[in-house]
Amino acid sequence: MTIFDDAANGIPNPAGYAALLDHLDNTLPPLIANEYLAMPGSPGELLTMRFDAPDGSGAFIRTMFDHGAEDRVVAVWGVSRAEPAGTRDTSRMAGFLGGVWSDTYPGDDRGHFFAHTMGGGMDINLFPQAASVNRGGLWRRMERYAAANPGTFCCIRPVYTASGWRPNEIDYAVFMLPPEPFGLWQARFPN
Repeated sequence: MTIFDDAANGIPNPAGYAALLDHLDNTLPPLIANEYLAMPGSPGELLTMRFDAPDGSGAFIRTMFDHGAEDRVVAVWGVSRAEPAGTRDTSRMAGFLGGVWSDTYPGDDRGHFFAHTMGGGMDINLFPQAASVNRGGLWRRMERYAAANPGTFCCIRPVYTASGWRPNEIDYAVFMLPPEPFGLWQARFPN
């Protein structure tokens, strides 16, 4: 089985694409964990939380979390879904870590690993993100692509060079879907 019914025209085969998503969902966790364990900090118990879309779309988000001394996100991957406009709980987001945020992370946004517009949630999905990265440029274009193309597979991996839960860099990968040429769009962002 291939991921395309008609490879010459880039028409996806739903069963093939589902098999690819299943393969990525099962193959990525040990690869991500091995890379994370080589980063500074005290690794604790790595847990992967599963969030399946309640709408039956097949979209999902997986969040690998270091539940230990650092209590930080290791990676987030999943399939985007359309999120209706106006569903963001802005008061809850603004209250996340209350006054501690501005004192500890001045100038940083409460960024989303998996954008709200792609179906991402809050709390564990939020992190200190450089406003210059979060609010525009390539990061925003990648998020907008995944949000505008429900069913897009994305993987976001923070890179830590010190202890703490603010990453120094962030790897972002998006699998492009037809009508775009099928392929991997990836970038590393400073933070």
